[in-house]
Amino acid sequence: MYRKKRQIAIMLLSGAMIISFTGCEKKESEGFIGSAVVEGTDYLVSSLNQGQLLSASKREGDRVFAGETVAIVDTVQLVLRKMEIEANISEINVNMQSKKVDINAVEKDVEGVLREYTRIDTLSKKGALPTQQSDNLKTQFEGAKLRLTASQKTLLSLLDKIKALKVKIAQVDDQIKDCYIASPVNGIVSTQYRNAGEIVGPGSPIYEITKFDTLEADFFVPQPVLPTIKYGQILRVRIDYNDGGAVKEKFVDGKIIWISDEAEFSPKNIQTRESRNELVFRVRLEIDNKDGMLKRGLPVEIWR
Repeated sequence: MYRKKRQIAIMLLSGAMIISFTGCEKKESEGFIGSAVVEGTDYLVSSLNQGQLLSASKREGDRVFAGETVAIVDTVQLVLRKMEIEANISEINVNMQSKKVDINAVEKDVEGVLREYTRIDTLSKKGALPTQQSDNLKTQFEGAKLRLTASQKTLLSLLDKIKALKVKIAQVDDQIKDCYIASPVNGIVSTQYRNAGEIVGPGSPIYEITKFDTLEADFFVPQPVLPTIKYGQILRVRIDYNDGGAVKEKFVDGKIIWISDEAEFSPKNIQTRESRNELVFRVRLEIDNKDGMLKRGLPVEIWR
């Protein structure tokens, strides 16, 4: 009788433990959404100009910051072109000064002829002088005005040439600036394509840089879960790591930045705790990685 009661007690205790364990597992898995692999955005950093690569200071694995100069292309030819344009502007400025002197002289001629024409024309109308003399002065006055107009137009033409040359200088300055190649993002150099001393051309890749401060993770959710998530929603990303031989977990926040509007069949490598034979939707998280714990290819879990 005692043995029978003991067996019943053990069975009840075992059943309670099973129920308790099942309940805990269910509770723990309620917030689980899916698994994913961390990915990063790659940026191809290329040369915009033709020339010799003077400097390529970064190596694969080096960390770079947005705006940091990572390579320099030779600028000698561009600087020489700028000097040539500046010399042309100086020459035109000399011609302009000369033309301004001519204009001042012609303006005085016009004023002098106009005064003489006015005086003679008045006397001619009174009959004191022949009209031919007045007509000659009128012709001289009109000729002087034409010369003045032509000189003024020439001066304006020279000004327009200087403006065009200054635009060319701005273009050369922009090209010189492009020779100092900067990283577009905070990231890690994943691939180096060119070394210092090599010749590069427009569009020649020099580095591939992977964005580092924020990474991404795509995961899949079945249709019943889709209505419960939305753009901008914060989810938790679970990371396992080794701390002195003990496996620990850490959660970091991730923000939903994209939700596919088309369903697709579950991929073979999908890691969810629901049926793998359902249509699923791809969701993308943007994850802050300021502490550098996340790496590309790192498997993580997505939790609410």
